[in-house]
Amino acid sequence: MLLKPLAAGLLWALAGLGPWSAAPLPARAATRQGAPVVLCVLSPRVEPIDEADASGEVPTAFPTLLVVEPLQQVRVETVQGRLLWRRQAAAGRPLPLPLYWPLPPLQPGQAVLLRLQPLGAAADAFAHVRLRAAGPARMASTASLMQTLGQRGEAWMAAINRALDKGDVPLAWALLYARQAPADEPLLHLRRQVLQRGCGDGPPMSKGPTPAVPGLGEHKSSEIDVKTGWQNGDAMAGQA
Repeated sequence: MLLKPLAAGLLWALAGLGPWSAAPLPARAATRQGAPVVLCVLSPRVEPIDEADASGEVPTAFPTLLVVEPLQQVRVETVQGRLLWRRQAAAGRPLPLPLYWPLPPLQPGQAVLLRLQPLGAAADAFAHVRLRAAGPARMASTASLMQTLGQRGEAWMAAINRALDKGDVPLAWALLYARQAPADEPLLHLRRQVLQRGCGDGPPMSKGPTPAVPGLGEHKSSEIDVKTGWQNGDAMAGQA
């Protein structure tokens, strides 16, 4: 699998702003067998590490998973392949997303493997995303920030803005998709626009009342090709 980094011109389209930094070029890669099966990962923020994996550091103990395409299975494993949690959708039906972190909080430096199976994919076809929790200071800082923001939607938007101004896309995305973020219409509208735009292949987004968050559009979501051949049929653990 390979990925391309978040929809170019997101806030440029939303608010008429110019780009503030150069966006990486999109990239695709086919699976080892047959046509590519692609997932567009919106959250958490990840980057390609080789043709078969994506990786990202998460600044929160409770990352949120959101992809554009429907999924039929999500697995959380240790990096050694031990199953920690699995959710399987009913036949022919997608899993509800976003998926909030279903396990105890990630500890600083803890690494896990997400295995994502698109709806209708072969039994052994999974996209692989390796996540590592940030260090203690960054994790504590994110938790403190979220607590300070409370239920004030404008404060969350401002915090996203500040993170992007600093080029801290993982923090911005952790804030945008945090479970504890308020159901504030500007935030909800922004999430809808990100989902609509996906990895940049969808129709142009309409300009709306969403407050400007400079630079958000220059950070693309991650498009991952499915890698096959991992073990299948493991015992289910922690299924909800």
